[in-house]
Amino acid sequence: MKVDLIVDARYKSCPGPLLALGEAIMKAQPGQVIMLLATDPAAPSDVKEWASNVGHKVIKVEKVDDTYQIYVEVSI
Repeated sequence: MKVDLIVDARYKSCPGPLLALGEAIMKAQPGQVIMLLATDPAAPSDVKEWASNVGHKVIKVEKVDDTYQIYVEVSI
């Protein structure tokens, strides 16, 4: 999978990862993939809920060691 941008929000607690992702998405183009790195255990569910509400697509969520890798495809 091609990742266009990596947003490192590790060691930030809620809503830090979501705010960092939102800022990155505002600068991204439709179709680009952003990988959010987060250690907050709530981040995967927060991002999935937020993405479904605003129309972006969570492609995949992985946990590597203590870090979640959340892949989000930017729409409109």
